[in-house]
Amino acid sequence: VSFHVYVDMSPEEREGVSPFIYALGGDRRLRRLAVSDEIVSLAEERLLFWTQLRQIAGVQVTEGVRGTLEAELEDEFDAKVAALRSEYEAKLAQLKAAYPPLIARRLAEGLIRANGQQTIADLLSQVQSMTGLKPVRVDSGATDVAFEPGAAPAATAVADAPAAAPVEAAAEQEEGLALEPYIESLRCTACNECTNLNRKMFAYNEKKQAYIKDPKAGTFKDLVMAAERCSVRIIHPGTPLNPKEKDLEKWIKRAEPFS
Repeated sequence: VSFHVYVDMSPEEREGVSPFIYALGGDRRLRRLAVSDEIVSLAEERLLFWTQLRQIAGVQVTEGVRGTLEAELEDEFDAKVAALRSEYEAKLAQLKAAYPPLIARRLAEGLIRANGQQTIADLLSQVQSMTGLKPVRVDSGATDVAFEPGAAPAATAVADAPAAAPVEAAAEQEEGLALEPYIESLRCTACNECTNLNRKMFAYNEKKQAYIKDPKAGTFKDLVMAAERCSVRIIHPGTPLNPKEKDLEKWIKRAEPFS
């Protein structure tokens, strides 16, 4: 084999073969010259010396140093991942606590604005200006009612019944609010459980994260089954869109852990 190939071979691979180099003879013809074991040993010594020089210069890293650096980098990476996970979970918990009330309030405002041509703030302003409000008992004492933005004046008795009609209508509408289903797409692991169940209802975005493409393309049963199959429990079925769906009470009960 060629000399440079022979030098890189292991002792086991060298058995039965010998190194050579090409040389030009006196007759101007190319021929092979065998290389002695002394030349091979000298070449190995020079290569070892060259490797040591590269390591001293910092050009080449030894296996021991590489292992130490890899361990340190892995520890640093794990620490950063843990910090990011903790920060993400804290933000997620904050969003879970803040978003449902906000969504419910906006849905209520939209329903009232569409049907009654008034917002919740307008209705509360009218109630605050009413006269004849009776005190509400809390425990053993009594206190005057102080309305705050977003508080429903359901516990008050209003003397002027016609004036309170808008508030009663708003309460009736709020009782019929429907929460749309949603997926926490940022936590999606792309397990295909939901898309295999109903590809018209569930789909992936450009980042391979699942989202609800069309909540009306399937049943509430599909939403609940997808939530149960999801390994990271990020599918929230919301409330049924079709009140006449079969076995609805059973599926509403099974959807409670994911609400």
